[in-house]
Amino acid sequence: MLQQLTFRQLKNALEETQHLPRTLYSEATSSDNWRRIREDVNYSEFWRALEKQAAELIENPVRSPLFTEFTLFGDTGNRAVFQTQRDHLYAGIHAFSMLAMTEDKQEWKSGLENTIWNVCNEYTWVLPAHVGLYHNDYPNGIWDQPAPPRETVDLLSGMTAFTLAETVYLLKERLHPWVVHRVKEEIDKRIFQVYFNNPTPQNWELKTNNWPAVCSASIGATAIYMIEDSEKLAGMLWRVIGVLRNYFSGFDEQGATPEGPAYWQFGFSYFVYFAELLKERTHGQISLLSEEKVERIAQFPQFCMLTGGKVVNFSDSPDEVTLNTGLIQRLKQYVPSLQLPNEEYHLKPVPGNWLDSTRLMLWSSSHTESLASTGSDERVQEQIFTGNQWVISKVRDSRGGTTAFAAKGGHNEEPHNHNDLGHFIIHVDGQNILADLGLGLYTKQYFQPSYRYEMINAGSHGHSVPIIDGCRQGFGKSYRSEIVYSQISEDNVQIVMDLTKAYACLSLEGLTREFIWKRPINETPQLIITDKALFTNRPESFQEVFISSVQPQETGSGRLQMNSVTLVYDPEQWELEIEHIFVDSQYKTGTPFYRIVLNRTQVEREIISEFRFEMSEIA
Repeated sequence: MLQQLTFRQLKNALEETQHLPRTLYSEATSSDNWRRIREDVNYSEFWRALEKQAAELIENPVRSPLFTEFTLFGDTGNRAVFQTQRDHLYAGIHAFSMLAMTEDKQEWKSGLENTIWNVCNEYTWVLPAHVGLYHNDYPNGIWDQPAPPRETVDLLSGMTAFTLAETVYLLKERLHPWVVHRVKEEIDKRIFQVYFNNPTPQNWELKTNNWPAVCSASIGATAIYMIEDSEKLAGMLWRVIGVLRNYFSGFDEQGATPEGPAYWQFGFSYFVYFAELLKERTHGQISLLSEEKVERIAQFPQFCMLTGGKVVNFSDSPDEVTLNTGLIQRLKQYVPSLQLPNEEYHLKPVPGNWLDSTRLMLWSSSHTESLASTGSDERVQEQIFTGNQWVISKVRDSRGGTTAFAAKGGHNEEPHNHNDLGHFIIHVDGQNILADLGLGLYTKQYFQPSYRYEMINAGSHGHSVPIIDGCRQGFGKSYRSEIVYSQISEDNVQIVMDLTKAYACLSLEGLTREFIWKRPINETPQLIITDKALFTNRPESFQEVFISSVQPQETGSGRLQMNSVTLVYDPEQWELEIEHIFVDSQYKTGTPFYRIVLNRTQVEREIISEFRFEMSEIA
């Protein structure tokens, strides 16, 4: 319905239902529901942590972040110091509001009121990393100016407004009226006036990544809670709808996003939260989740889930992602074929997020029913996502193990981009053996291309792709791949990518990479990669690079074993180097990987390279 909805339909639905009795976030208005999740033994650890956090906040009130902590990002690029202190300050909103919904205690009420008051006193709700984001030369020309840039709306300010509006809606009869008034006043000033009183587009309105979903959905949800005038609300939500349509255009026709499963969850969950509130506000007349493309988008993460908690983690994604089971169950009401994830992929509620944690618990039915996996019993699950040029194939064997292959093309200016066209992953029984390094450490510098693509996380030298005559892949939308052939047959998946335009190598005339993933019944899968390069002049060098999470062991001439995967190559054509590297990310420090470099011993104008990855069981 998102794509077909007209402004008149939206306006009429809001006006026709304006004076009808309604309940927003109806699951959260039921005391029985809160009692159920408070008494659920599966959430007992969460509630203990929440009570402990609340007690600490009461005993040791948190100070606001310092000015020097705010400006640290501009001075050094560090985001963590401010954001850690900010998270401590805002923690009381989530902790005290959830506790207050389960028990009418004065200390929870006072703690929530004090936290809300302190948050409303903040100079801005926007993170330092996002200040001045609308500047074309961001992040330059901001922190060295005599005055701060104008206010904007970012992920955190939108989520803060959404959280405050929702908690005040649910608890307004118990909160001091001045606190309720202050919330409305600050949301109007920081969100509504900034976004709706100025037609200048926000930076994120032009994007198709998680930002337009989280920001616009948060603004729209906040408006549903706070704006009674249906005509005014219609105009506000129409701008939100336009942004969400743009967000949907970032998914290909098969439902894939180049951001991967972690950012899929971040963006799409907020779209779902907004859609369900709009459905309640219009008494079911507008249901944005009743759309064919929603079904395909909802199924994307189940292709990305492998085993052992691992996922297909191209771009800025960790290799382990857990999913909000409440979100999945809500989507399953619209997409009955959706599979509930295995327990190793279940996200646990965390104290620091009211919006996600309450829906995780309240949107889950009884715990036994809700968390029973409905994983597929099919031997093979696979899909070629032609729009974003991903291929994923998962094969189950007779003993219940899983072997998987994934590869990607696309272009090198995707959301949370890595220069990784032609890169691939091989997964065997809970381990990404041929691996993706994942996201780097988020700093100001990490999001500046001149620095970012020198880092091994994001540069093509940290991916399983060739280095052509000393040239790595370039950054920008013009650096792209094309799928020139693809086929799924009974025994094989075959895909051929033209990678010529991925490189700015003057002598390169053509480069293709062919993947043949062989997975016949009763045979162990294997992957054959064939690269064909043609040059106008003989190149000085040609390297093939493979990234392994497992230390390779030479088991024979031209054989390199990585646990249950063995790389087979022609030792007459290649000289082997193995580099032991340690990689930092947003979540981990010093994770070991191995960079396998094969240097071509004889380079000619035409180079054909074949590599075979054999799978075997390890005792």
